[in-house]
Amino acid sequence: MIQLDLEQRQSSRFSREFLVTDYEDSGFSDPFEGHDVNLTGLSFWVKEPDLFFPEQLLSLRVKNLKNDEVYCLEGVEVVHQRAQEGRYLCGCHIAQVTSSQLLAHHRIVMSDAQSALISMRDSQINEFNFVEDGSPLSTDQGDYQEASMALNLAVSQMQSGRESGEQLLDEMRHALHSLQGQALHHELQRLFEAFADGYQEMMQTTVALGMLAKLLAHTPEQPRDKQAWKTMVADFERRFLSEQQQIAYDFMHQGLAPDEALRIAEKYLKED
Repeated sequence: MIQLDLEQRQSSRFSREFLVTDYEDSGFSDPFEGHDVNLTGLSFWVKEPDLFFPEQLLSLRVKNLKNDEVYCLEGVEVVHQRAQEGRYLCGCHIAQVTSSQLLAHHRIVMSDAQSALISMRDSQINEFNFVEDGSPLSTDQGDYQEASMALNLAVSQMQSGRESGEQLLDEMRHALHSLQGQALHHELQRLFEAFADGYQEMMQTTVALGMLAKLLAHTPEQPRDKQAWKTMVADFERRFLSEQQQIAYDFMHQGLAPDEALRIAEKYLKED
């Protein structure tokens, strides 16, 4: 239960005006009052503690009272209940969402520039993942061109990371054949740490670019939703893409190949 509670609160939470009700209650005839929310969790008030229990899975409807937007959440897990002033705060972790649910939830959390800045600073990349089933694909060819560029950039970075990894492995082999005793221990420790750091960086950059491609491919069709989705994608890029990736991605929009764009971005950052 402690682990789930930490997951639920992995990014900053904000108080918002929203209602929560059972999935079948489409008219919100008997809703619960929302308390706070982030991209992976929400909490609401209940009068009776036995209405829900920890580890229970729920299907909910949520209404944003600021704009009356309603969306549905499935696979919501109850994490805890806490008594407070005669009521019970029911905290939930959102295990899976569709792209439309992610967008609607993003609108509640990122309702102003300051909360967006704080939430994005603390957010984790898995908060922007969503299930493909029930998530519409984009109908705009331009979105797929953008997604293709992100994937091409990911492939180039993986190739570069593989070359660096192979070089470190060669150095390990050389150390094993040429060094002994304490010198061998220190050199292998150094090379192992360098390899581990490089592996983590390669995985992070690859997942970030792959997730970016996924977000772009599922851009909604309606103009209002499309613009809001692009804002969310821009937030994602600033948070999870490295400065070199962002610059290279911009150069690719100008027609450069991904390998060349990465080289020029790296040179640009060194000269800056």
